[in-house]
Amino acid sequence: MSGQISLLQEQVDQLFANLSALKSQVDIQGAGSIGTPFHPPDFTRSMSISQLSAMPPSPARQRSKSNAKRPRFQGPASNAFNLGVAKTSLKTMGITGPGDGDEGIITMDATPMGSPPLGNDMLPKALHADKDPIWSVSKQEAMGLINFWQEENGALYPFLDINEIIRYADMLFSFIEAAVRQGLMQGALPGADAIEDEKTSILKMILATALILRGNGKDLLGDRFFNNVQKVVERTLSEPVDVKSISLLTLTAMYHFHKDDEVLAWRTIGLAARQCFELGLHRREAYDSFTDPDERTSAIRTFWSVYVLDRRWSFGTGMPFALQDADIDINLPKPDDSTPYLTAMITYSVIGSKVWKSVGNTDSSQTPIKNEDISFLDFQVLNWHRSIPESLKFMHPDSGRQVSNLPRAVLRHQVVLYLRANQMRILIYRPVLHTATSIAENMEFAQTVVRVAKDTVRTLTYINQTSDIYKTQQILFNYFLISALAVLFLAVAHAPADFSAECRDEFYQALDLVRCFSSDSYVSKRLWKTIKMLKEVGPRLGLNIRNDASDAHSSAAVAMAGLAGHQVDEMAIYSNGQNGNVDTPHGMASDLTNLFEAAGNYPVLQNGFGLSSAELTHGEFASAFGNENDELARILRDLF
Repeated sequence: MSGQISLLQEQVDQLFANLSALKSQVDIQGAGSIGTPFHPPDFTRSMSISQLSAMPPSPARQRSKSNAKRPRFQGPASNAFNLGVAKTSLKTMGITGPGDGDEGIITMDATPMGSPPLGNDMLPKALHADKDPIWSVSKQEAMGLINFWQEENGALYPFLDINEIIRYADMLFSFIEAAVRQGLMQGALPGADAIEDEKTSILKMILATALILRGNGKDLLGDRFFNNVQKVVERTLSEPVDVKSISLLTLTAMYHFHKDDEVLAWRTIGLAARQCFELGLHRREAYDSFTDPDERTSAIRTFWSVYVLDRRWSFGTGMPFALQDADIDINLPKPDDSTPYLTAMITYSVIGSKVWKSVGNTDSSQTPIKNEDISFLDFQVLNWHRSIPESLKFMHPDSGRQVSNLPRAVLRHQVVLYLRANQMRILIYRPVLHTATSIAENMEFAQTVVRVAKDTVRTLTYINQTSDIYKTQQILFNYFLISALAVLFLAVAHAPADFSAECRDEFYQALDLVRCFSSDSYVSKRLWKTIKMLKEVGPRLGLNIRNDASDAHSSAAVAMAGLAGHQVDEMAIYSNGQNGNVDTPHGMASDLTNLFEAAGNYPVLQNGFGLSSAELTHGEFASAFGNENDELARILRDLF
């Protein structure tokens, strides 16, 4: 007993010394941060989990590190860019909201806050906080997580041999179980007992991503796995490059995306792309050096997975591609027929490069709309979806040809490809919605993009009602939802007489999905800041933003939530931003309802008759309403 007390006293003394050292280090290093995509600074690398849990958060460790004095570039293709345009327009007009600044209207907090520090009380009782997290997972749990990751990510981007991963995991966890059984690893004693080889690091990132996916962006054990592998990932940036190091970076980028940090995912996949350049994977002759057919196949799949993900997150963030088509050998080998989803996405991404040149790298408001370009790009997207294998084509619920008992993974692939086609079409047609004038001049195009957005909302609603696919990957599907919601809102705001009634049903369907958002997700916070800005400036521009507690849609939402067993604060929902609790999914849905109805009634003649977009821009009322509508257009253009 006395020996145990002495050991405990030594541990307490050591912990006190560590705390003192950490406090001094935080004072020195907290003001700066290293320029890598990995949050904790260098001095944390040798610390145990228990030491990290005692460290107060510093700017370099928080996921809100990007909340810096110098604003981040927001590309024209991104949703965040639109808020910058709105803010500039407001300043030009002399209209600013309360506390206007870089952090008032534009969200500089481009990434969500990290999970809370992991305390000892959150760990398994029998495992010391110092231990490598790999010791806290059983073989059965690990195999389940690997299979889950394969279904959600690995099947889409097959840059890893999943059978090899499973074989290695089986051997590793057999060793772990034997070590624990024989007493070679004392879980209750301090010491990491770390396993940090390359294969284990890849396995840990798979487990981390699977845990985060399963937890909808939050999982303490998933965060522990990432923190444990972080120093290995950073080391790949300064060591000789190989295909496995590229795979590890790609896994890290996926982890960041599922943590709802698309900017960090984009940055990390860019590092993987540069390592592809170093290996020459963008040139056909590089693959001749692979004597092992399996290694050659792995290299091909790795490069094209990085290519597709680079395109995907560039469109999401509005920032340029790391892999330019001009740098890639036109004869570069492609994946074989065993990877149909990846093959389809490669062709899709090539079309995306053309769309980017057309609408993504210039201020489309200053560029004349070229009808021929829009029509040709749209034709290419439609032709792409027609040409994909039948097994990947989504049977739309409106087609009357629904297939029953479809495997979940197959249905998910079909839905994602269908929605990606819709999303690319929205990007192509989106400039038409920038002003009431452009809508009036290109009404057929405006009707097309509204029809596509409505279809996206209906598809998401159907999937949410009939499967768990939407709930499992909300971060992915919410991107499609917000984009479609923006189209509907912009169409109604700029041409209410033409689109208000037409968009109403799908708009409220979208709001039902908004209510499913996690209240602290990045998408939720971004949408709330958009609503906040509209509520502040709307009344000054003639938008009659109501707080009607008797509104049928709002009342129905409250009633349905009550029947479902959810606690709903009706005062918060109807307070129009005066209550601090309205930045919840239900509150946001209510505010969007009011904004939609307000936009649908603007502009309106005093005798109650609305103006169509053609009458507004070319008719006898153009001089009376044209200036006000242009101001509204500048604020709402591309708002989301």
